[in-house]
Amino acid sequence: MKMKGFTILALAATIALSGCSANKSGSGTEPTNSADTGATASPGASAAPVNLNWFATVGGWNPPQWNTDEGTVMGELTKKTGLTFSYNIPAQDGDTKLNLMMVSTSDGFPDVITTIGPDMGKKLVDAGKVWELEEFLEKYDPESHLLKDFPADVKEQMVKHYGGWFAIGSHMVSDDAREVYPPSSDYFADVAKYAENKGVLVNANILKEAGIALTDLKTEDGVLAALKKVKDMKLTVDGQPVMPLQIHGKNYHGETLQYLQKSFGAMPIDKDGKFRNIYMSPENKHAIQFLFKAAQGGYFDPGQMTTDEASIEANLLSKRVFMFIGGTPKGKFEQLDFWVSPGAILSSEGTKPVFPFWSEPGRGWMQTMISKSTKEPEKLAKWLSYVTSAEGMTLSNFGIEGVHYTKDDKGLITRTDEGIQAQKDSSKTAVDIFWQFVNMAFLENVQPAPTKREGAGGLIEMEAKTAYGRSPEVVRYDASVLTLPGDFYAPGSKNAITRDQIQLYYEAQVAKMVLAKDEAAFNKLYDEFVTKMKQLKVDELDAALDAELQKKSQEMGVTVKGVNS
Repeated sequence: MKMKGFTILALAATIALSGCSANKSGSGTEPTNSADTGATASPGASAAPVNLNWFATVGGWNPPQWNTDEGTVMGELTKKTGLTFSYNIPAQDGDTKLNLMMVSTSDGFPDVITTIGPDMGKKLVDAGKVWELEEFLEKYDPESHLLKDFPADVKEQMVKHYGGWFAIGSHMVSDDAREVYPPSSDYFADVAKYAENKGVLVNANILKEAGIALTDLKTEDGVLAALKKVKDMKLTVDGQPVMPLQIHGKNYHGETLQYLQKSFGAMPIDKDGKFRNIYMSPENKHAIQFLFKAAQGGYFDPGQMTTDEASIEANLLSKRVFMFIGGTPKGKFEQLDFWVSPGAILSSEGTKPVFPFWSEPGRGWMQTMISKSTKEPEKLAKWLSYVTSAEGMTLSNFGIEGVHYTKDDKGLITRTDEGIQAQKDSSKTAVDIFWQFVNMAFLENVQPAPTKREGAGGLIEMEAKTAYGRSPEVVRYDASVLTLPGDFYAPGSKNAITRDQIQLYYEAQVAKMVLAKDEAAFNKLYDEFVTKMKQLKVDELDAALDAELQKKSQEMGVTVKGVNS
């Protein structure tokens, strides 16, 4: 998930193992079926299916071409809803293309729109292009379960942001969501509290071969020494040289550096409780310096800074990466069972690592909306009700019962070998491809806690992804005070322009700093960075953000202060 600048904070803490999670959990032992209401097929499902257009700005989403074959996820969805879909998923600049479609006079606006980030969805709402969902459902599917069981606390966040309930958020979880779907095990409460999707993964096989203990990697100096040792040993895997360090490709500033920022104690709030751009914190400078030192030591190839996601996965799957710092979902835990994690890497400056959590739920990652111009509102209403029902979510997440999964006597779901493979091949099978309707509370409700260390979602994954949050040195803080009103970054506004200019400059300048020829050059580039950030009016934006921070803190009765600088 990718969001610009400070606004990423509004989502980061909702992410957990395979998607999003939250910091609170109820308890329960058996799954509930309370969302089954409204899961019936549409009246026209037996007629020839109607094809609609689905536009998504999520470049990494890669569903297969729709087919109606019997016994497939898409075939069953069509049987239940009477719909098929054609996709429009631009590889890049999806927002730009959607903006152009919004002002076009042609009759080609999509029926369903999925956006990411805080801006585009708000723009669709402000332009009157999408339905307010309560009005939509009451008009076209008044028996929909969504009118009864959509989590009130998530809806409240939607209303605060959009001015109404305009979207279904993906990877949804909240206290009210868990009232509908109580977790099947306390295991999920630990995941919710501690899991973090950015971290450090270490290849235990290479660790052992190099004679390094996991505890040696608890400090910045220890990590750098280990990377040097692995490089100097010239180890190989299947005849290929071991890579001491893999960073998160061209998004290293949004994954690798964000982990290092937290681990070294960077916060967007200073010691006086005022908003301060996290990029201007000394701890962020130190995080960049870590990558600079790693580059100086030759521990990673600078070419990694421009590689794509597929290249990262290929390197990790080669089993010759010693250490990966970045987005932990790339760990391929269903295929690689050797990952371990030291958790927090303690800065040589002695600062405390930090862990933001959210006491208020988020709106979710992807935001899916229904176009007012659709010619099939009733079918879409029935479709939306079905894909968010327990039956619909079971189909899209797990596939076909008896083929892709089985249920035990409590109704808990376990994937079969065929189902595990189908999930891996989701871009061909559509099993677990409709991320837009992933409900984390539902998944916690219908799956048992893992009982073995290997495999997707198993204990190896849980241990690796919760290692940071469980580190005793970590200081947790409530980042809900950083939640912004929906119009703060209104498209085209002064705040949005300043934010985007800062982000673009930051990414360009960080690359120069990481690859600086020596420490003197690094410091000169950093000084240039500070000067330019002030020219880009970072202080003015900080002042506006601080006003919102103080307002939100007073509203919540929560005060947060920086624990380091």
